[in-house]
Amino acid sequence: MPSSAELTRARLARRLVAIVLVAAGATACAMSLLDIGGGLLGQVRLVVTIGFLLLGPGWAAAGFLRRAPAAHVWLLTVGVGVATTLLVGQVMVMTGTWRPAAALYLVALLSVPFLLRHAVVAQ
Repeated sequence: MPSSAELTRARLARRLVAIVLVAAGATACAMSLLDIGGGLLGQVRLVVTIGFLLLGPGWAAAGFLRRAPAAHVWLLTVGVGVATTLLVGQVMVMTGTWRPAAALYLVALLSVPFLLRHAVVAQ
């Protein structure tokens, strides 16, 4: 059984990751709205957007795990993030409506409320 100090550190870490992902989602959406595409800011946009899309939806789901080992949480996070991104991309390809910015906004709209919840109530 983990000690209460370990649980507190784990909760704090989960809250911090949720807050960073909320900020990354908001930054990615803002940079998309501002149509930043080249130079150093374009590279920052790429990293922030990919980071959010690969980790945001998964962390929103993994935040509901109670006292799971860190490896399980991160495996679920990456797995759900990759699956979500692939499914959204597949839907865009199959329907012929290639709107990556709209997909980013949709993923952020669905993920950020849960990430905010996990930032407040880390388990």
